[in-house]
Amino acid sequence: MCDLRDAQRTRAVIRELRPDVVIHAQALSDVDRCEQEPALANAMNAETVANLAQALDATRSTLVHLSTDYVFDGAKGSPYDELDAPHPISVYGRSKLEGERMALSYAASVVIRPSTLFGPGRMNFCDHVVARVKAGRTVEAFIDQVTSPTYTEDLAEGIGQLLGVIDRASITALPSRILHLANDGSCSRYEFAQRIAELLGASRAQIRAIRMAEQGRPAPRPPFSGLTTRYVPRLIGRRLRPWDEAFQAYLASTDRLHNIAPGAGSGWTGC
Repeated sequence: MCDLRDAQRTRAVIRELRPDVVIHAQALSDVDRCEQEPALANAMNAETVANLAQALDATRSTLVHLSTDYVFDGAKGSPYDELDAPHPISVYGRSKLEGERMALSYAASVVIRPSTLFGPGRMNFCDHVVARVKAGRTVEAFIDQVTSPTYTEDLAEGIGQLLGVIDRASITALPSRILHLANDGSCSRYEFAQRIAELLGASRAQIRAIRMAEQGRPAPRPPFSGLTTRYVPRLIGRRLRPWDEAFQAYLASTDRLHNIAPGAGSGWTGC
């Protein structure tokens, strides 16, 4: 165990472990909390990455740093690729962009940007919608926020394949040290929730479309942060499967979704 905010401890752990690869997935991902506590957001999403990069500096390790689609402002109106310039509109997005810069200061690093994550391990937007739909309750979902829902197991598999074709020696030959890795396609939160209701055999009328402004969240969200990629297919020979196919696989692969307590959660609509 290591608190990455402690630079000295981080260096000691890296010296002890001597890892070949470090996959850095730690972050403060509560977007609204980041907006309300910017110093904490910067400490958790940027300073920790700087400490890790400095600790790795004298090693032969490869660093894979996980970032976010929220580094974009959503004004493009179509999927972002690796050549699009980031322009975050929230404290969370700015702290994650600074984390990217800290990661890339280490020569043997790759930054991976996924989009809205769903999968086993912790409550997410997909789980929340399933719980409320199964309980016969209404779900509010944003009609004006479009992302590329990404299954964490597909993301992990994609990272594994990337590590099979890149290493410290080959990183400098990559066309980009920033790679977008998300399930193919994009949809609004409302469309995603409607698809959940459909697959569960529930009425789409349980899904109520709202706009982000109606909830008055502390942090602004990009209206369109769907992702596409120029480079991943040439590295691993494929794109990640479409989000709808991945979502159906998630529902089919776990009983956990079907055992969520009725009425779990509130009007939460995810990130």
